[in-house]
Amino acid sequence: MTTSKDNPEHPHKAEILPFRARPQPQPQSVRHKAPDDDSVEPLSTAALVKIGLLVVFLVIAGVWLMNKLRDIGRLEDCAMQGRRNCITISVPDRNQ
Repeated sequence: MTTSKDNPEHPHKAEILPFRARPQPQPQSVRHKAPDDDSVEPLSTAALVKIGLLVVFLVIAGVWLMNKLRDIGRLEDCAMQGRRNCITISVPDRNQ
């Protein structure tokens, strides 16, 4: 192996370093124990109801948002085609 000190022709030549193996980690005597099934408390009924209501709300909000985006997309497609009757305008009766 030649280094930049040995070879004056290439003063910027990189030096190859030998590979050193990592030392093996020592096994720890204290490991984190998995919680026992008896020590974990199940969720209460009130918490489950709240989670269920949250899921239902998110699904309803997602459906509403998708419908709104679809309507906006249809309106945009209509306007991009150059049409002028994309939105229906409600006109009040003259008899009022």
